Amino acid sequence: MSKMLSKRIITSIIGVPAVLLCAYLGEVPFLFFILAVVLISLYEFHNLVLRYGSQTPLFLVIAGGLIFPLSFYFAPQLGSVFIFVFLIICYMYHLDHMETFTPIGLALTFLAVIYISYSFSHLLLLRERDQGFWLVFYVFVAVWGTDTGAYFIGSKFGKHKMAPVISPNKTWEGFIGGLVTSTLAIWVFLTFVPLKNARLLILITPLVSLGAQLGDLFESSIKRFAQTKDSGNLLPGHGGVLDRFDSMLWAAPLTYYLIIVLERYLAL
Repeated sequence: MSKMLSKRIITSIIGVPAVLLCAYLGEVPFLFFILAVVLISLYEFHNLVLRYGSQTPLFLVIAGGLIFPLSFYFAPQLGSVFIFVFLIICYMYHLDHMETFTPIGLALTFLAVIYISYSFSHLLLLRERDQGFWLVFYVFVAVWGTDTGAYFIGSKFGKHKMAPVISPNKTWEGFIGGLVTSTLAIWVFLTFVPLKNARLLILITPLVSLGAQLGDLFESSIKRFAQTKDSGNLLPGHGGVLDRFDSMLWAAPLTYYLIIVLERYLAL
């Protein structure tokens, strides 16, 4: 076993129970967990953007990082309103600082907050639903199953590069392996957890796995342009917090909206 893999396993053994405990407790502990992940990830994104030679004002990034978890927790129906409000705030700051805060910086600031804060905050919306803890648990199992399958199957059998310019180690074999192992992991998970919408969750798992892998690839694109391997070094064996939760940023909102749409329009 490589030293890097050993660090990843040790970090996971410590981190996974802590994350699940916060999700189980819900309410304020889970809100604090979301806020911590969002704010640290946004800080890491801010540092990546500096490598571009662009600017994302830290106070705007932090403000956006606070707005969406808090609005989703206290007034989830206003989440979309705050997207527009935040855009106005960013643009007004841009008008007053056009020499240093360029349109590219404006776009990257808005992207950072929507990509990280808005997306990850959907875990709060899932937690508030009926059997919310198990739905959050489902997302984590789907993502972990995807990451594990993609890593090991890709390492063992990977031959066909998926996106060599963005992430040379990702292969189509690993991609398919992630879809398969994620679905198998959820099938096992649902044999022990009597979720009411188990049939729906099995149905959407391949799409959630796809979203998780695209989320990972999206962050790899950002790091590639920043010419760095990791977003940070806070988590031994994993890199930064953004590196650890990049798949979740796409998987969480995708899960939430797939459940909403399928329950409402297909009666599943």
